[in-house]
Amino acid sequence: MAATAAFAEGASAAESDPGEFSQRVRNLLSEMTLEEKVGQMTQMAVSSFDPEEVGDLFTEHHVGSILSGGAAPPSFEASEVAAGVNRLQEWAMENTRLGVPFVYGVDAVHGNDLVYDAPIFPHNLGVGATWDPSTAREMAALTGESVRAMGAHWTFSPANDIQRDPRWGRFYEGFTESVRLAERMGRAKVEGYERATDQYDKAVGACQKHFAGYSQPLNGNDRTAAQLPARYLRQFHLPPHEAGIDAGAETVMVNSSSVNGVPAHASKWLLTDLLRGEWGYEGMVVSDWKDFKRMVTIHNYAADLKEATMLGVNAGVDMYMNPDDVGEFTSILVELVEEGKVSRDRIDQAVARVLRFKENVGLFDQPVAETESVSETISAGLDDARETATKSMTLLQNADDTLPLDPDLGSVLVAGPRIDNPLMQMGGWTLGWQGLTLDSVDLSRVPATTVVEGVENAVSSSTEVVTMPIEHTWDVYGGLDEYSFDNPGEVETAADEADAAVVVVGEGPYSEGPGDANHLHLHPAQQELVDTVAGTDTPLIGVVIAGRPRGTEVFDRFDASVMAYQPGSAGGDAIADVLFGEVNPGGHLPFRWPVTVGQVPNVHNALHPVDDPPRFEFGHGMSYTSFEYTDLQVSTSGGSLTASVSVTNAGDRAGDDVVQVSATRDSAPVIYPQRTLVGFERVSLDPGETRRVEITSPLSTLAVVPGDMTDTGERVVPAGEFRLFVDGLETTFTLDAPADGDGGDGTGDDGTGDGDHQYYQVDFVAGQPIEELGEEGLYAEQDRLMRFARGTAAGGILDKGTAWPSAEIRECLDYGHIGVEDGTASIRFTVADGCERTVSLAVYETPNESFSAAGADEQEYLRASTETFGPGEHTVSVDVPSEE
Repeated sequence: MAATAAFAEGASAAESDPGEFSQRVRNLLSEMTLEEKVGQMTQMAVSSFDPEEVGDLFTEHHVGSILSGGAAPPSFEASEVAAGVNRLQEWAMENTRLGVPFVYGVDAVHGNDLVYDAPIFPHNLGVGATWDPSTAREMAALTGESVRAMGAHWTFSPANDIQRDPRWGRFYEGFTESVRLAERMGRAKVEGYERATDQYDKAVGACQKHFAGYSQPLNGNDRTAAQLPARYLRQFHLPPHEAGIDAGAETVMVNSSSVNGVPAHASKWLLTDLLRGEWGYEGMVVSDWKDFKRMVTIHNYAADLKEATMLGVNAGVDMYMNPDDVGEFTSILVELVEEGKVSRDRIDQAVARVLRFKENVGLFDQPVAETESVSETISAGLDDARETATKSMTLLQNADDTLPLDPDLGSVLVAGPRIDNPLMQMGGWTLGWQGLTLDSVDLSRVPATTVVEGVENAVSSSTEVVTMPIEHTWDVYGGLDEYSFDNPGEVETAADEADAAVVVVGEGPYSEGPGDANHLHLHPAQQELVDTVAGTDTPLIGVVIAGRPRGTEVFDRFDASVMAYQPGSAGGDAIADVLFGEVNPGGHLPFRWPVTVGQVPNVHNALHPVDDPPRFEFGHGMSYTSFEYTDLQVSTSGGSLTASVSVTNAGDRAGDDVVQVSATRDSAPVIYPQRTLVGFERVSLDPGETRRVEITSPLSTLAVVPGDMTDTGERVVPAGEFRLFVDGLETTFTLDAPADGDGGDGTGDDGTGDGDHQYYQVDFVAGQPIEELGEEGLYAEQDRLMRFARGTAAGGILDKGTAWPSAEIRECLDYGHIGVEDGTASIRFTVADGCERTVSLAVYETPNESFSAAGADEQEYLRASTETFGPGEHTVSVDVPSEE
C-alpha cells in the first residue's frame, strides 16, 4: 500500500493513476530504496557484457537499463551478443536485492544494423519513398524479431521528425516533409516493432523520437537552436509524434536541441502538459545521449548538472541516458529528492513507468533471450530488404526513354565512388555510429550487393561490364569526405566505347553533427566525372546514393537519373533491377528537391505566397508505363474525407503509381499551406487495367491553428471551401461548420469531437476465421494473415497493410489490397495452377483504429466469408459496419 499512497498523495492531474500499474510494479516500487529507484531511472552505455567489468553498475548503482551506443555492441557476432546479454542479465538478477531485470536498448534503425549477417534495409528517407506503410511495418517487424533474438528489448526507432532542411545531418533518418506521410509510415513502424512473436507479446519496445521540433534548427546544424512558433509546431512537427504514440509506442525520446529558447528536456509544457495532459500518454520518456549535461555545456541553460537534472526530471524525463559518471548522477538525484527539489512522488511515477515498460516487453516473465535460432533469425529478411529498396527507387528523369537498358547490350560502363564497396549505400548507423567506418568491421560479413555486382547480375553473360571507380577518402571523425578523379582520359575512352554509361554520385555515410552540410553540391571530382562522360555520345544514366538531395547541378547532364537514397544491403540489385527493366520503378520523392540551398526550406506545404520552383517536386516519380486519372469525386462523412478516382495503366507493362490526394484553400482564418497531402495509396496495375481507388482520411489532415500571431490553441479544420487535387484533376468541397482537428492520423477520435465511432478491421487470411482472437491465437502468429484493412463505419478505410504468410501460401496465392465500397469489403486474388486454397475475409469490431496483440481479445468477431477456390482469378466479399 506504500506505493499506492505515494502516487495518490500530491499527484497532479497529468500524473498517472496508481491503478494503471500492475500489482507487481506497485509491490516492487514499495520495496525499493530511494537509491534503487534512482538507479532504475539511469541508462548506461557499456562496452562489455562481462560482470567483472560492468557488474558494479547493478550492485552499486542499481542501473535499470544499458545500451550499445552508436550501433556498436561489444561484439558484432549476434550469438556472442545474445550470450553476453543473457549472462549479464542472470548475474545482475542474482546479485541484486530485488532481482529486477535490466532493459537493453539499441539503435536498430534500418534493420538489425549492429551485427554481422543481418540484412540492412534502406534508411527511413528511402522507406518514405516507397509510400507504402505495409512495407515499413514488415521491415520493422523483421527488425524487432532480429533485435530480440540478439538479446535486446528496445530499439531507439522510429525517428519521425518532419524533414524540412536537407543541410541537417539527420535528414535521412526521417521519412518525409509531409505530415500525413510521416504519420502513416511512423505508425506502421511502431506497430511492426511491437508486433507479437511466438515468444513475446511484443518483439521489442519502440521509441518515438525526437520529441519534438528537432529537425528544423535555425542554422541547419544538429543540436542547435530552433525557433518554431507554437502554431507551426502544432500543425507540422507534433502530429507525426502523436500518431506514433497512438500506435502504442512504449517509449518517447526527447529532442536534443532547444525550441524557442528552452531545451526540450527542460520543457514541462512539452513533456507533461502536452504529452501527458493533452495526449494522455502513459509510456516512458527517455532522454537522448547525455542531454542533461548538454543543458550546461551546449545550451548554456543550466548552471550545472544538478540544476539540469532537476529541470529535466521535473519536466517529465523518466530515464537519463548515459551520464558521464553514473555515481555522480545518481547521487545528485538522491540529493535533489532529499532537498525537496524533486518530489518522491515524481520519482515513484518515473520508476513505475520504467518498470511497466519492462513488464510490457516481457522482461519479468522472460528475462533472457532464446538463443537456439539466433543465426537463423538474424540472417532472415534479405529478400524483404531487396523488395523495400526496389520499391524506393525513384526515377527522376528519362529523356527519350533512355531507360530501361537492354540486358543484352554489348557493354556498359559503371563509374563513380564506392561502386564496388557498400560504404555509401549503407549510410550511417551501420555497425557503427558513422557507418562502415570502423577498422574492426569485416566487410565480408556484411550482407551487401554493390552497384557493380548488381549490374553484373542483371546483364547477360555476353555483356561486358567496364568499371571505373574513383577514389574516395572517408574519415568522418577527421572531417574527410574527399574524392579524386585522376584518369579523365581513360574514363572518356571507356565511355565512348560503351553502349551505356552508369555514373554513381552522392555522399559518404554520416550521422548527426558530422553530417551537417553547408551546401548541397557534389564534390568537384564527381562533377568532373559527370562532365567527362557527358562529353561523349553515350547515353548517361546518373544514380544518386545519398541521404538528402545532392547534386542539383548535374541533372542537366544526365539522360536519365535515379534517386537510390541509402538503399542498404540489396542496393546494388535494386538499382540494377530498375536500370535494366526487371522492375518498373514506383518510388516517389518524399521531399521537395531544392535547386539551391538558398531555397531551404523549400517544401510542398509551405505557406502562401510561394514562387520558388524546385528541381523536382514533392511526390515526383516516373515510370516505364503511363497512368491516366479520371472522374475525381470527393465526399465528407462524420470526421472523414473520402476522395475517389479512376486510375488506368495506359502503357504496355505493369507498374506501380502513388495516388496522391492534396488540398488547399484560397482563404482561411490563417494563411493556408499551398498544398497539404491528405491521403495516398500505392497501387499496382497491369497494362490496360483501370481501378477505382478510394482514399479516406480524417478531416484533421486539413487542420490549422487559427487566431492571431501569438495564438497557441488547438488545431481546427475551418469551415469553408477547399480545393482538392489528384494528379492533374481538381474539384472542390465545402465544410459548413468547423471540425475538430485532434483526429491525428485517424486513430481514436476521427475528427467529429465526440469520439463515438464504430471501428473495424478486415483480415484476409488463409483457412478458417478465428472467432476469439487472442484466446484461439492470432493469424500473424499462425503465418496465415495476408492483408488487413482498418476503418470506421462513418469514414471507410483509414489504413491498409500487408502481412507475411507462410511460403506455401505465398506460392499459391497472389492478391491485391482490400477495398471497401457501399458497406462491402472485397479483395481480388489469384490461385496458382495446381493449388487449391480455403480463404476467409473476416470482419471484427475494434475499440479503436489500432491493433495490438495484447488487446486482441477486445476485438469482437462480426462475420466472415469463407470459401475454397481452385486455380484462377477470384473475389471474396463481406459486409462491414456502415452508417447506411
